[in-house]
Amino acid sequence: MDYQPPHYPVVNFLVKHGKMFALSISALVPLLGIYLSLRMGDWIYLPIGVVAGGILLVILKSYMELVHIIADMLLPK
Repeated sequence: MDYQPPHYPVVNFLVKHGKMFALSISALVPLLGIYLSLRMGDWIYLPIGVVAGGILLVILKSYMELVHIIADMLLPK
């Protein structure tokens, strides 16, 4: 039998679409803050949503960089 290297579809997806994935997921948090501000009538949810979205963006972008490094170094091409 011929050796077939392992196939990692999620890693390949994150390498190709990681930046857009991180931006779209982090954009949902400020939108949730806007929704809660309008729904609850309290403005405090808006800055909380914006700050939480920014923090999430930094975390997700660093995760995407790690996935990219792992894919470049360890996965067969």
